[in-house]
Amino acid sequence: MRPPLACVLSTVATLALAVAQEPAAPAPPSCRKCESAGVLVCKEHKAELLALERAVERCSVAIGCKRCGGTLAIDCPNCERPETVSDLASRGVALRDWLLARHEAVGRFCKTPASIQYLATAHADLAFGLEGAMVDKRKLDQHQRMHLYGERVEATRRRFCEVFQLVDADFPVPADDASPRLALHMFADPRDMRELSPRLTGIGAMGTNIKLTGGIPVWCMIADDRSMKDDVDVHRVVVHNVVHLLLSNLLPAREIGPTGEGWVDEGIAHWFEHEVDGRCAAYCVEEATLMPGTNWRNGRYRVGIRQLADEGKLRRFVESYVKNSDELDLEENAHAYAWVDYLMATQGGPKLIEFVRRLKARVPQRDAMQAVFGFGPLAMDERFAAWVKLSYPAKETGR
Repeated sequence: MRPPLACVLSTVATLALAVAQEPAAPAPPSCRKCESAGVLVCKEHKAELLALERAVERCSVAIGCKRCGGTLAIDCPNCERPETVSDLASRGVALRDWLLARHEAVGRFCKTPASIQYLATAHADLAFGLEGAMVDKRKLDQHQRMHLYGERVEATRRRFCEVFQLVDADFPVPADDASPRLALHMFADPRDMRELSPRLTGIGAMGTNIKLTGGIPVWCMIADDRSMKDDVDVHRVVVHNVVHLLLSNLLPAREIGPTGEGWVDEGIAHWFEHEVDGRCAAYCVEEATLMPGTNWRNGRYRVGIRQLADEGKLRRFVESYVKNSDELDLEENAHAYAWVDYLMATQGGPKLIEFVRRLKARVPQRDAMQAVFGFGPLAMDERFAAWVKLSYPAKETGR
């Protein structure tokens, strides 16, 4: 006789085979119109514009779409999916609430509220009032240009983190007195700048840009035709000031420009600005504020510094390194860029940012330099001059 356990196993196997041979339950009917997704792409957003909207978190222009309200999708009429309809409705409400909040904080104070568009990217909130412009021989309208600047801000942040080997944890977590998000306001009307900058930064409108730095990074600017003649000029100014915001927001969150380390703050901002097109034209000094368009050697810092080195006329580091950002004259700004460029080339970005962190922790510059770079302020001039003569061009080359 077969043992009882063997009988049980045989019976289980027979049942399993029978179940396996039964036909599977029919799959739910598919929808060819939406491929069973339950939603369709909103046709009001064509090809390139759809890609722009999908690359950001929120856009006021997209939210103005009468068909999708900024969700970029509509309910498929051939499908019965109540959960999809509910999800689209919830997303639409959230987008409208965000736009209302942006209007309450910015738009309602502007001369022409409808002229301000809004964008939220992964790391920035942008209020954009600039008109369209020619960019790389292509005419962009205001909406397209706003998206371009949203990407340029994100690209600047990516580059900043790449150079200094930083991650999101190196910036503050959201709190009442801190935010890792950059708040940028780009105005075309001087009245908007005068009205909004005190409300957004707590600082009266002076010049073409105002920054609130540290834990909560905010920037207001107006595109002055005298200093920003084309889109490249605006691009440089944006990069320069975004780097200021990032540098101050970096933990421990504190601005170093007004506390005697201006060459570091300005030099790093100029270093990233220089990558745009090999020129620098953004300044945080009173002279440039009073005379828009003022520059040193037409912003060609490397050639200008090389010529000073050949003539034995370089500024002494110890005469400038304890000044605040707004105390540096135009030539000192060029030196600040070159000093940072020298340290980037010889020490590397991670060491330079380690130096910055020590400054933020109130370590004296001479001690921080010695600890991180292995030499102090008095040893800077000779090393720097020799490097400049080896590294910088004696005259401008064709681009």
